[in-house]
Amino acid sequence: MNILQYPGFLIVKDNFYTQPMEVYEKALQADFYEPGHVTGFRSRAVYHEKGVKAKLEKLLGIRITRWDTDPLEENGVFYQGLSKGKKKELPGVHSDEPYNDITVVVYLTPGIPLDCGTSLWMHKQTGRTDPVTPAVARRFRMKFQDLKNQLEYESRDRSKWIEIDRIGYRFNRMVAYPSGIFHSATNHYGGSLKTGRIYQTFRIGVNWETFRMRND
Repeated sequence: MNILQYPGFLIVKDNFYTQPMEVYEKALQADFYEPGHVTGFRSRAVYHEKGVKAKLEKLLGIRITRWDTDPLEENGVFYQGLSKGKKKELPGVHSDEPYNDITVVVYLTPGIPLDCGTSLWMHKQTGRTDPVTPAVARRFRMKFQDLKNQLEYESRDRSKWIEIDRIGYRFNRMVAYPSGIFHSATNHYGGSLKTGRIYQTFRIGVNWETFRMRND
């Protein structure tokens, strides 16, 4: 089990794209589907604006060591998160793998509420803000897999979690955090592609030893 290098790493940057409406239009034209083994409607193809990798390295202050182009790796895919209709989804608390990657989210729908951003969570019972380990399971006298299954079962029951941080939704805002941190959308929105919460996700491998906190 990898231990998160920088569990407190959280970067927010407004005005990420120079021409955000062009990116939003590309998202609206994407072919969305939901894989059988996971939840969440996502695009079948990635979108990488020219120079976006270098832009992320500069904004995050870190060297990117893995930049996937396969849509299954979710680096550059578009997502839709709806709160109504047939594709309605209640955001579940989860971690992304590999845990020591960085997950970057860019909000792309103009004009939706501030409370449709991103929340970071702590599990009440275990006190964890990142994935449980065999040592944690032993402390609770549980099998490791049983404890993992419990957290998965409780992922959509917010009474089992404490919200420790919230980043408000703003069009063209970028949010970045360690992939393993427990997180979720605060709320989804709308009932169709054109009215819903549309965002782009980058999942990138990095060398944490190169991380330098920026002051600008």
